[in-house]
Amino acid sequence: MMDKPSTLPLLVGLAGRRVVGVGGGAVATAKLLPLAEAGAKVIIVAPNVQRELAASAVVHRRPYAGPQDLAGAFLVVAATADASVNAWVAADAEALATLCVRVDRDPDAATAPRSAAGSAAFAAAVRRGPLTIAVSTGGQAPSLARLLRAELEDTYGPEYGEVAALLGELRGDPAVRRHLATLDSDGRRAAWRAIPLADILRLIRKGLVLDARELALACLSSSSD
Repeated sequence: MMDKPSTLPLLVGLAGRRVVGVGGGAVATAKLLPLAEAGAKVIIVAPNVQRELAASAVVHRRPYAGPQDLAGAFLVVAATADASVNAWVAADAEALATLCVRVDRDPDAATAPRSAAGSAAFAAAVRRGPLTIAVSTGGQAPSLARLLRAELEDTYGPEYGEVAALLGELRGDPAVRRHLATLDSDGRRAAWRAIPLADILRLIRKGLVLDARELALACLSSSSD
């Protein structure tokens, strides 16, 4: 019998939030650059930092010194090449009740203290505009997560992101908002569900974005309480 999962997927808004990364090598760069691109204020503590990462972060070029380096962090990423340092960082973050991703976390290391294992993990993700599809094996099978991500990348092309962006645009359209305001909550849900997403996708794949928008708008406008 499989154990019940002890983790849950969670999407977090990082814009303007302080993220402290300990480590400045290739792995740290791969993990922390997307956070900077998402608007996080990335602080790096490491003697050596790759140029690409340094250009997107505030850098303290020195070894990790202790929990004072994590002060005010919303998220910590332990990404050095030294497992003992990563364990130290993770334990300090745990003591500060701060989420920590330990990139070398070993799910089979049952004897490791829980505090040193890290409290969060990055999922393998496919991004299409505002659409994010994420896969995680809880650290048990990273190669499987990579395989599934590759399959998702092949299955869900950029048109899915365009559909998500279109629906988001319609949610903010003043005319649509005025019309939906006349409906109760069930009516609003029914209006959105009435949009034929398969037809919208077909139109977008053909490059008929305006036709897709008009079809979605017509479905929303024709709904009634």
